[in-house]
Amino acid sequence: MNSTLSSKDRKAIFANLKTEYIYYVIPFFLLICVRTYLGEWETIVLSADWSLASCIMFGQITTKVSKAVASTKAKTSQEHFGLYTAKRFFLVVASVAFYFGMLTQPSMLLGYFQIALFVIASILHFTDGYTTSLLQKNY
Repeated sequence: MNSTLSSKDRKAIFANLKTEYIYYVIPFFLLICVRTYLGEWETIVLSADWSLASCIMFGQITTKVSKAVASTKAKTSQEHFGLYTAKRFFLVVASVAFYFGMLTQPSMLLGYFQIALFVIASILHFTDGYTTSLLQKNY
């Protein structure tokens, strides 16, 4: 599928994904700037917002891919799509669990784990987003 897209099309897809991603990152950029200026770097890690943003990203990713698969005429494997959906749902639940953990018993370790989950959500935003675009363009 990848070979059917021109370089211009791939750049357009990634430009669109980057545009969406900017709106996820702006609040964290401001959080980091303000907390660093105030000398409170620990509160950056201890902010439960990382988990909340991860949950939103995982939900958005799952919704986009589900819509693309539902609208495509390509033959898809129900088993593989079921596994994909289950894994993304697990990540949504994990994000919510980290969010509640950070609200009730915040710790630096839990904070680092939730930031790692945010990084995973960021990577999947681009990989799954690209796949979604391919499905929408080719079918």
